[in-house]
Amino acid sequence: MRRTGHHGQSGFTLIELIAVIIIIAIAAVPLFSLFSQAGFSLLTDEKIQTATQLAQERAEYLMAVRRNRSYADPEVSTPLTENLTGNYNGYTRITAITDPFAGPACPGGATCKQLAVRVDEGGQARAEITFVLVNY
Repeated sequence: MRRTGHHGQSGFTLIELIAVIIIIAIAAVPLFSLFSQAGFSLLTDEKIQTATQLAQERAEYLMAVRRNRSYADPEVSTPLTENLTGNYNGYTRITAITDPFAGPACPGGATCKQLAVRVDEGGQARAEITFVLVNY
């Protein structure tokens, strides 16, 4: 600031104001990149959440088929790849089955199947749920 004239008025010169505006603009540039990164992160999180819900939906459906029909029902015995449409366009849900499964999760004397439900979006795996069905 500088005093101008003999009247006791003070203020900023045009050069000082331009310098402050330039400094603020330079300091704001990194903030703009943070906003775009936050938007990208939110979009990725939304895709992961959607994929997780789609995988959980399929897993719960398969457990209900096993409970209501039978362990040997074709729906819990046949691998399936679904290209989803509508609101889930671009998502692919893959159900893989390992039958018989003889891992530590399978109790002795029982027959087991391991089911893995994976959901891909845009060619990238976004969620996977693996569980074991047991036939006592």
